[in-house]
Amino acid sequence: MSPRTVEQNEEIRKESKHKIMEAAFQLIAVRGYEATSIAMIATEAGVSKGLLYNYFDSKEDLVKELVYSIVDLGDQDMIDLNSEDPKEAMKSIFKWFFYELRERLDHWRLLTELTMKIEKFDFVREIVLAKLNDYIGMLEGLLKRMGYKDPLGEARLIAALFDGIGVHALMLKDEYPIDELERFLIDKYCK
Repeated sequence: MSPRTVEQNEEIRKESKHKIMEAAFQLIAVRGYEATSIAMIATEAGVSKGLLYNYFDSKEDLVKELVYSIVDLGDQDMIDLNSEDPKEAMKSIFKWFFYELRERLDHWRLLTELTMKIEKFDFVREIVLAKLNDYIGMLEGLLKRMGYKDPLGEARLIAALFDGIGVHALMLKDEYPIDELERFLIDKYCK
C-alpha cells in the first residue's frame, strides 16, 4: 500500500473536522453547552479526544467555529436573495427565514442557546451585534426603497419579530403557525 498523498491527508482532516463539528452541533443544540463535554463530542464523532484537540484548542474554540460556520451560511444565503425589486427581495428574506425554521431549527436552537449565555461568550455578543446591524441595515435599505415612512423602525420591528417567532417555533414546534405567519408577513410587507 502506497503512502497517502497530501490531498488524501487533507481530505481525511476535513472529514474528521466535519464529523467533530457535526457531533458538537447536534449535542449542544439538544443538550446545551454545559451538559455537553469534549468526551461526549469525541465519542459521538467516533474520534479520540486527542484527535479532537488536534483541531480545536477547547470546547469554546469548537463552538466559536460552529457559530461562524452557521453565520457564514446565513450570510451566503442573504447574498443569494438579492433582487432589484425590493418587494421581491423582502419576500425572499421572509421565505428564507421560514425555510430556516422549518428545515434548520437546530441552527436556531444552538444560536439561541449560546445567545442566552451571551455574557459567557464575548465572541457571540460580537457576532450577534454585527449581524443584527448588518441585517437591519439591509432591511432598512429595502424598506426605504419601498417607501416606508420610518424604514429603520420597521427594520428593527422585523428583526424583533424574527427573534420572537424563532423562540416560539423552538418552544412550540409543530403547534406554532409558521405557515400563517409567513403568509401574513409577506402580505403585510411585499404586496
